[in-house]
Amino acid sequence: MQKLLLWTLAGAVSLLLMVNLVLGLGTRGSINKIQAVQAQVANGPQMEMVLRNLSIRIAMAGEKDAAFKELLKKHELNVKLEEGK
Repeated sequence: MQKLLLWTLAGAVSLLLMVNLVLGLGTRGSINKIQAVQAQVANGPQMEMVLRNLSIRIAMAGEKDAAFKELLKKHELNVKLEEGK
């Protein structure tokens, strides 16, 4: 009777360890996805500045080439260039 109880408990513990392993691996995958999204959010302000500078350069080129002006209109980017530049 005691051996049966011992083997039952050993089996239950083994099953719980396997479930713990599976849940741990799933958690690790979720953490990796969260970290990737956090990295994208952290890079947001830097990318905004890069895109703003790029749109200004396209607008400056658009003064000579109509294709650049169309590119800005297509993506609905309104850029005002200063008169001094």
